[in-house]
Amino acid sequence: MRKILYIMIGLIFIFGAVAETMAKTKWDMHLNYPIGNFHSKGAQHFADRVKAETNGELNIVLHPGSALGFKGPELLRAVAEGQLSIAEVPTGMVEGDAPLLALTAQPFISTNAFEQRLLYQLSKQAYAKDLKRFNQMTLYTSVWPFSGIYTQRPVSSKADLKGLKMRVYDGTGLAFGKATGIAARKMPFSEVYPAMKAGLLDSMYTSSVSGVDAKAWEILKYFTPINIVGPVNMVNVNIDAWNKLPAKVRETVLEIAAEMEDEMWNLAGDMDRKSRETLKKNGMTVSTVSKAFRAELNALGENLRATWAKKAGADAHKILDEYYRITGRKK
Repeated sequence: MRKILYIMIGLIFIFGAVAETMAKTKWDMHLNYPIGNFHSKGAQHFADRVKAETNGELNIVLHPGSALGFKGPELLRAVAEGQLSIAEVPTGMVEGDAPLLALTAQPFISTNAFEQRLLYQLSKQAYAKDLKRFNQMTLYTSVWPFSGIYTQRPVSSKADLKGLKMRVYDGTGLAFGKATGIAARKMPFSEVYPAMKAGLLDSMYTSSVSGVDAKAWEILKYFTPINIVGPVNMVNVNIDAWNKLPAKVRETVLEIAAEMEDEMWNLAGDMDRKSRETLKKNGMTVSTVSKAFRAELNALGENLRATWAKKAGADAHKILDEYYRITGRKK
């Protein structure tokens, strides 16, 4: 009898251990940028908090630098199809599949952090509706400092842009190139340095932070903060994977995500200031943008946004109208 009792107790422990193992979930998270980038550091902080506060029920393993092999434009579908449970998805890079999502990556649409946040808040509900078509939802977002251009020579007018061979990362960059005579090429960040060395590129369009990540001063001389875009990154999760989590885990993750969103948006401005100083310390000239050049850029932005809005749909028009009304900016 005692032997049977010991066997039963042993089985209880075994079944308990198996149940505990089965209850734990691991998600591999695609990240676009190097591990040292502030977006990647933010994602690590998010993953660490999730693991700790769910008592290990959800373990998010980071794969920075696009190590899982997916490129930006593929990410929306990769999450939709369950190839990725969770991924960092830049809004401007997935315009081909979902034009509306590129709203927060439109050229010269915002001029400061308040306007960046306002535009996203106005877009949030429409974004969520659009993402449902792709079987995913956003846990939290972060924002980039405004993008400028890195060049070998000074750029102080629209005319100076013509003929540049520039790396861009989204549809906005391609449209900007077409409108200014730039030979724009969309390519992953990891391919930029070899392309520069091979003479295929002589410039790039990205933020001060990415310029530091790439050690841009090793191949380029000038950073001109034209502030073309301050795009949003979404941390998206596949809805099927999300629904498999226990309700308590989902609740905890959403609480952490809400705090992360505020933290990441507040961090962007600090990172921009620090990164510009780093560029200068390494010998790069951070140029100023004259009023005349700014006027040329704003006119370009108005035309490019109007063209984009025609394909983005009714929701985009409603959001833009409300945004322009609040900010007093032109369409």
